[in-house]
Amino acid sequence: MVRPVRLRSLAFLAFVFAAVAFVIGASFLAYSLQPPRPPPPSNLVFSDIALVDGNASFEILNVTGGPYSNAGFQITLVVNDFSGGPIAIGLNNSVTRIAIGPNEYRIVWSDSNGDSAVDISDTFFVTGDGGPLPALSYYELDLRWQMQWTAKATWSTP
Repeated sequence: MVRPVRLRSLAFLAFVFAAVAFVIGASFLAYSLQPPRPPPPSNLVFSDIALVDGNASFEILNVTGGPYSNAGFQITLVVNDFSGGPIAIGLNNSVTRIAIGPNEYRIVWSDSNGDSAVDISDTFFVTGDGGPLPALSYYELDLRWQMQWTAKATWSTP
């Protein structure tokens, strides 16, 4: 035998749904009125990429929170959404090789003041293995500091 539904229980159920809707609406309104959070600061700021003879180079324009010893950095190179690395950054002016598919790439870090720290005016060079970078490709170089943050440089070849 089915119990008849009382009008009082329907009113209570409607009140509960209205209260839940009010709490959700008030939460949404309070969240949407908050000012947007500023983006996290970049620890390294790179110059625009210069393509010379089909190879890329860029310089560090600004460093925040350093100095950062080169021993703490790892490099990941992404070419057309395929990545190679991470590999520890090489010593000053040494070649770090990264293989992605059939291609091998060379990355050189040039320490401008010889202090073994990645800082302002240091330069990175990215080249193909014995030739220019492959054409019609998108590149991203990720420079990661001790798994804490990553600075990115992106470019494409014509």
